[in-house]
Amino acid sequence: MRAIIQTVMGTPPWVWALLALLLYLGIRALRPTTAPLWRVAILPTVFLSWGLYSLVTMHSFKAQRILPWLAALAAGMIIGSLMADRQTIKADKVRHLVKIPGSPLTLVLALLIFAIKYVFGALHAVRPALFAHPWLWLTELAVAGVLTGMFIGRFAGLARQFHAAPHENLGPQVGSSEAHTQRL
Repeated sequence: MRAIIQTVMGTPPWVWALLALLLYLGIRALRPTTAPLWRVAILPTVFLSWGLYSLVTMHSFKAQRILPWLAALAAGMIIGSLMADRQTIKADKVRHLVKIPGSPLTLVLALLIFAIKYVFGALHAVRPALFAHPWLWLTELAVAGVLTGMFIGRFAGLARQFHAAPHENLGPQVGSSEAHTQRL
C-alpha cells in the first residue's frame, strides 16, 4: 500500500491534468456532440503524441520496439475504423461541423489507455529491470498501440463519413434553445 501511495504522490502534475482532460472529453462524449471535425481529432492526437513520447523516453526509439507498436497501431486503426462505420453521423459542410451520437466508448477507451500507460509508466520508474523481459514491453506496446490506433482509426472513419455524407445544416436556428446551448 505504501508503494502505491508513493507512486501516486510522485506522479507529475501534468499526468493529473491529462486525466482531468480525458475525463472531461469522455464525459462530454456520452451525449450527442456537434463539433468541428478538428475537435474530434484531439484525443487521437493526444494519444498518438503520448505513444511517441513513450517510445522515445521509455524504449529509446529502437526499431525492435517501434515495429511492434506500429503493427499494434495498425491493427487498432482497422478496429477503430470499423467501429466508426457503425456510427451514423451528420455533416454540415458549410460550417465544417459533424454531429456524432453519444457513446460511453470514448470515456472507457480513454480511461483504459490512461490506466495502462500509468501502470506501465510507474513500472518503468520503480522496476525498470522488468522491461528486460520482452513479454512485458511487448505487452505494453501492443495494448497501448491497439488502443491508440482505435482512436486514430475511429477519427479517420468519421472523417471519411463526413466527406461522404450529404450536407445538413447543423447550425442552431436563431432564437432557439439549441442556439443558446451551442454557444455555452
